[in-house]
Amino acid sequence: VPSGVSIAVSSTVPPRHMDSVLDILDALESPARGGSPGIAAALGRGLGICSTPGCRAVLGEPSGTPERPPALTPGQWQLLTELLRHDPATPELGAVLAPDGSTVALGPLLAGIEAGLRSGGFGRPLPTLDPPADPLLAVTIAEALGRSFLLAQEGDNNTTALGPGGCWDNVENPQNYTLRGPPSPVPDPVAIGAMDGVVLGARLAQEPLPVAELLRGYYGIGNGSKAGRPPSSYRRRDFRALVGQGRLEKEVAAVLGVLRTLSPTPEFLRDVGTQEVAAVARWAAREFSKRYVGTGGVAP
Repeated sequence: VPSGVSIAVSSTVPPRHMDSVLDILDALESPARGGSPGIAAALGRGLGICSTPGCRAVLGEPSGTPERPPALTPGQWQLLTELLRHDPATPELGAVLAPDGSTVALGPLLAGIEAGLRSGGFGRPLPTLDPPADPLLAVTIAEALGRSFLLAQEGDNNTTALGPGGCWDNVENPQNYTLRGPPSPVPDPVAIGAMDGVVLGARLAQEPLPVAELLRGYYGIGNGSKAGRPPSSYRRRDFRALVGQGRLEKEVAAVLGVLRTLSPTPEFLRDVGTQEVAAVARWAAREFSKRYVGTGGVAP
């Protein structure tokens, strides 16, 4: 092998597939390489998955921008950085293709995983929120929905609060995901990643597991699940069992209440009264449930 070839190979960016994410998590969590179960979530926050006021109120401030862990190749680190760097203008960069055919944003997925691990006793305890709000729902979907629907209410008639979906350039070797229109704050991959974050975070709160093992089982990668559907394809049913429309409405209102106590108050919440918060929470929960959770939604 000519010298330099292995370096060229290791610096190539892996495809945007859940398999690539699992390879990264395996490397990060390997005890032989000094890894641990919480390391992916900590890296994710350092890279920017928890950039909103509500998420930071729950999970805390990140501890600075991380450097590439020795366990990862430059190509893997580039992929992870692109997937987790939160940029509202380009949400498609945070998405990967899952084996069930869905497109999943890693940010809300990892935020839910961290909230679940910490509420299950792994790592620092979560704060008690006032007004009371569920930390897992706050960091995955409730804050994003509340913000999106408030902005849609204040915007012109063309402002959408959910979606759109998109398409991949290549299913076998996914590199580029293109949204089918201007993104709302909750495009389809973010909604799907949030639902998975809730389902898996709730599981981790009961029993902390290595994240790679958890995701491998859930998405049905390399465990002989070709015979049956992977658990991820039942995300609607599992999310609905954990969070009905009424509970989602309550949690959207609760997290908006938490945001109002922050100093400074987020711009989109200034001059918003209690009744308006209640109305927006009801609207958000109804529309989200109709599009993603009920029958006939777009999430597989």
